[in-house]
Amino acid sequence: MSTVTAAGDLRFHVLGPLEVLRNGTPLPLGGIKQRTALSYLLLHPNRVASTNQLVSALWDGPPPASARKMVQNAVWRLRKLLHLDEEPAAPGGICLQSRPPGYLLRVDPRAIDLYHFHELVAEGRARMRAGGAAEASPVWRQALALWRGPLLADLADGGVIWPEIKAAAATRLDVLEEYFDAELALGRHHAVLPELQMISQAEPRRERLTGQLMLSLHRSGRQSDALGIYRAHSTKLVAEFGLDPGRELQELHQAVLTDDPALRYVPSNGTIQVRPEPRTQPPTATDVAAPAPNTAGTVPSKAGSPPPTAGSAPSVIGSVPSTARPAATGRLVLEHKEVGVALINAVSPAAPDGSDMEHIDAELEALHEVVVAEADRFGGAVSGKLGSYWLIIFGARRSHDNDAMRAVLTVLAIRHRLRSQGTSPFRLRAAVDVGHALVRHGDDEADPPTVTGPALERPLALLPLVPLDEVWVSEGTREQTTNLLDYQRARTHSAMWTVKGVRRATVRGPRLPLLGRDDCLRTLTGVLDTGAAGQRVTLVVGGSGMGKSAVLEEFERVVAERDPAARPLVAHLLPCTVDDSPLCVIAEELAACCGIETWDPPGTARAKLWTTIERVAADPAEAQRLFERLLVPLGQVAHHERGAVPEDVVAAWCTLLERLAAERTVVVVIDDLHAADESVLQLIDPLVGRTGSARLKVVAAARPEVFLRRPLWRTAGGPLMTVELPRLPDTVIAELARTVLEAGGARGRSAGPVRELVETTTALADGNPMFAGELAGMALRRILQGDMAREERGETEERGETERGMLPSAVGRVLAAQLDVLPAALRTLAQDAAMLGETVRPEGVAALRRPRRETTAEVARALDELVHLGVLTTAPAGADGTPRFTFRQPLLREVAYTRLPRTQRAARHAAMAHREGRSRAPGGSLRPVAPDLLRLASVIRRLRDPAREEPASRAVPATL
Repeated sequence: MSTVTAAGDLRFHVLGPLEVLRNGTPLPLGGIKQRTALSYLLLHPNRVASTNQLVSALWDGPPPASARKMVQNAVWRLRKLLHLDEEPAAPGGICLQSRPPGYLLRVDPRAIDLYHFHELVAEGRARMRAGGAAEASPVWRQALALWRGPLLADLADGGVIWPEIKAAAATRLDVLEEYFDAELALGRHHAVLPELQMISQAEPRRERLTGQLMLSLHRSGRQSDALGIYRAHSTKLVAEFGLDPGRELQELHQAVLTDDPALRYVPSNGTIQVRPEPRTQPPTATDVAAPAPNTAGTVPSKAGSPPPTAGSAPSVIGSVPSTARPAATGRLVLEHKEVGVALINAVSPAAPDGSDMEHIDAELEALHEVVVAEADRFGGAVSGKLGSYWLIIFGARRSHDNDAMRAVLTVLAIRHRLRSQGTSPFRLRAAVDVGHALVRHGDDEADPPTVTGPALERPLALLPLVPLDEVWVSEGTREQTTNLLDYQRARTHSAMWTVKGVRRATVRGPRLPLLGRDDCLRTLTGVLDTGAAGQRVTLVVGGSGMGKSAVLEEFERVVAERDPAARPLVAHLLPCTVDDSPLCVIAEELAACCGIETWDPPGTARAKLWTTIERVAADPAEAQRLFERLLVPLGQVAHHERGAVPEDVVAAWCTLLERLAAERTVVVVIDDLHAADESVLQLIDPLVGRTGSARLKVVAAARPEVFLRRPLWRTAGGPLMTVELPRLPDTVIAELARTVLEAGGARGRSAGPVRELVETTTALADGNPMFAGELAGMALRRILQGDMAREERGETEERGETERGMLPSAVGRVLAAQLDVLPAALRTLAQDAAMLGETVRPEGVAALRRPRRETTAEVARALDELVHLGVLTTAPAGADGTPRFTFRQPLLREVAYTRLPRTQRAARHAAMAHREGRSRAPGGSLRPVAPDLLRLASVIRRLRDPAREEPASRAVPATL
């Protein structure tokens, strides 16, 4: 007996959880026995699998007496589930035959992804033998992209252990090693480094991976890290097996140790070099923009050069080449900053060679306008355009604490507008990264900013690997944006993440206890009482890190705990629209208020929606309009048939909520209102202008910047109420820090140093709960983990090394944004003041600013302006009555100081030393460090190493 089906209908996926698709649609496979039997047959296609073999595969241990009958039932159910009996027998078809002594699955191996993987691997090896790494690498990457997880992951998780599963895993690792060899041969050590680190950590016994990681680190300028990897590997081998590393790894270690020139990457003809060679002098403006001479594979700088192909990234994307750059009319600023970088490529897959270049150029110009507009919307700057590539920089001229978020949202918005047009021939792909860079820009914004650093180089190297319509981000970018964006692992690069879309905002990072905000919560919940019927809009206003999102979440939790009869309807609006994500948020809440269940058929869902709208709509015309628009988020309208954009759907949803408020109280929650689209603010404007009772409430969180966009809201009164979130008192901050430390494992440590750690954290937090949580968390990580790399090398920690990294990155971003809000002249003045250490003297600042010919009195007046802006505070005057100042937030001084390039710092220190008649600062170094930071580092050292107690009376130098 046999049952046959057409070969082209079914596809079998075993590289990951078992999956069977018919014409692209997954089929149900039933219980574990059917899945296991099918998996075994797929691993042995076109071969008879005996019933005894299937019994052994299905049961690990003695099988039951009815095992053979159960195998027969499993095969029978497979035939029914896969509908194999519905297709007539045909040549080349798939059939499941009964063949003594068991069963035979006759199938074209190309229908099974495992065998397609083996085909691609063989093709890559053939190309490697014939042409080299450039031809083999993309084929191997395509083969590795077929893997969705371990072979038959769903069965392996259930305890199935077959030799075939282990063999396939070993083969995948072999191919990964060959792929990494090819990428290293092409000079892409930066691109593969994150993935190599992850895989070598998961497979520590594969010496080839360890060697590849060492080589990648060495070529990336991290020789000490490469040597540390070898030491850790050698130590592990000796401890577990009493063996030394293999000869090849020992030779590589010796080559890294001696910095053997043979390890350096030398590009061959036709190879794109994605990282410039190290420079002995600081780069100039033209260095950043122009390619190095006589470098193979770089993009020509002269006009008329062809743009890069769609399958590769240009080697140099920065700004206009130096020969075309207009002379800067303002002061040139050079700073160390954290920036967000978005690299975008527009590809026209349908454009044949020799197609109408004028038409494509016109489409690119139209797309360029979209890119510039969206970059400006989110505070970015288009630093360069080369053909169909755009480079957008965020945080170059003005830092924000969410530049990574702005970069991702910009790319999503550009993609959304491109898709909404429907007529554009282009599809986008993009890579986004965030990191520290040397930024060069002008005060007058005449020229685009340029950046130098790995935050630019990584997107350059990764963009060719990004599939069309996808946006890849680095791990660092994901960590900074995961509170608002959903991600999944990139299928073709395990160290990268693909953006899925925007979601409702959540509290970023570890959840901290909500302390000191009881009054705010009582005010918010009081808005729902009948006595506050005229209160329509409530704004929770506070600076970055003051706990606005946490207050909203706690407010929603309190509302959810109310009696169902008195519980209001809670809805959410996303502050900005960059894709179809607002429709997903609306769909869930719309279904809830209309009583639509997930199992309702389309007709029932439409009927329930219409019933709700018809009941509350103002007139039949409004009911019809709302119905047509709100069918979209419910998935009742095909994408190509939509007549409404997401903004129209949001407006319809708000209208429905207003109508529903005639029946019950409705609360609309909006986070980050200061960053909302103008259309969202326009939805709130009518509520602010009305008076009288209403049961439609808006509770929103915003920073004070919202009043710059709506000045009248600050004094509106009446329907609008503002709830300020001030700095928390030190007692609350201390309790918060203590809670974080105790929850993280510091409870059993010495009480004295822990108490001192809480005091120091409180002093540095300056009433900001996010600062307190980040500082306590950073201290806790250092205490518990220690410096593993230094301990493995057997080195001791020098005084000062700890202090240099004591500023958590989230805190640094907030303070950098505060610094950049200042006018340019006052920002420069603050950086000069930061050079002087804890006490700022006008005469000392004037000495640093001698080229500006400013008198001490003029500098003193400018410092008074910084006091007025909250940057400085006045200190006791000197013995001669001259004013003295100090930074109100010591960490802000750290940020202002570290943003200066080393050469500028050295010049200022030299001027200070010359003025004071000395050659070096006390303590043997020139860097001023806040005493509280030194104290924090000292406490961490004592808690990490109790044997090394430092006397409390020991003097701590004010500089390093």
